[in-house]
Amino acid sequence: MRKLQIGIVGSSNLNMNNEQDKAAWDFAYRLGFALGRTINIATLTSSEGGIAEAVTKGVNDAGGIAINLIKGNYKEDGNPEAHVNIATTMDGYDYCWPLVYSSDCLIAIGGGLETGIQISLAVDLGIHVVIYSKAGGISAEVFTSLEPTFQKMRSSQLVYLVDDVNEAIDRAKRFATDRMKKGQKVDDKITIDIPSHLKIISKPLVLLILILLYEKKVLSPQEISDYLKIPLMIIQAHLQELDSQEIVLAKKTIANEHLFQINEDNAFILKLLNLLFQKEGDDAKPIESTKNENSTEK
Repeated sequence: MRKLQIGIVGSSNLNMNNEQDKAAWDFAYRLGFALGRTINIATLTSSEGGIAEAVTKGVNDAGGIAINLIKGNYKEDGNPEAHVNIATTMDGYDYCWPLVYSSDCLIAIGGGLETGIQISLAVDLGIHVVIYSKAGGISAEVFTSLEPTFQKMRSSQLVYLVDDVNEAIDRAKRFATDRMKKGQKVDDKITIDIPSHLKIISKPLVLLILILLYEKKVLSPQEISDYLKIPLMIIQAHLQELDSQEIVLAKKTIANEHLFQINEDNAFILKLLNLLFQKEGDDAKPIESTKNENSTEK
């Protein structure tokens, strides 16, 4: 019988001079140690430092099994403390997918954009997410700072906030065991009654499109397709969906070409993206309105 596979995601860089980051590292280590002591559990991480390092050290000290999924083609570049390093052959945010798809349950501790995408994908696939509420970062704040928008997601029985290690382990084991006993596959999604715009951005590809528009400001569908290496027809379909929810705006040029940008009047999207980017690094800057500089009719 296979082991329960618990994925753990979160901050890859922790400042040990910061009390919140120190507490997050300690939580991750104790979590790894407790999971490592459980015979039927294998832990999955997808980074080398920060939370992944703490979890792996805890698992090792307890005699458990730590598996690390890494970017690129070389397992030798992985976490030296992990028992198994798996080269995903993927770069960018694509390498986030295998960990989530391989997890029976996900535990999130802090984190930035990458963690936000992993949480979004897990919820979209119907995989339970247990979030440590005191670590800060995307995993905690995206479900608290943006309330009441995320209240329905939190009440969907897929996302749980916890305050201590024992509660995190208890919920994760229960969710993972239930999923494995049912033989539930990612195609067997749980139906969630959440706002339509939240359903849209819970799709990993849509979130990547928004991140790209955040960084580049204005892009054509073809430019987005080229950046993400996704077929143009798929990009166009997602942009139409985003436009219908007024999450992005379409502008027509003199050459009759459509260009897309984030809708600066949509406070929810601006707040979400600002939160994502602010947690990614100190140098990140929030979106500032440019409506007074340029104005083009839709």
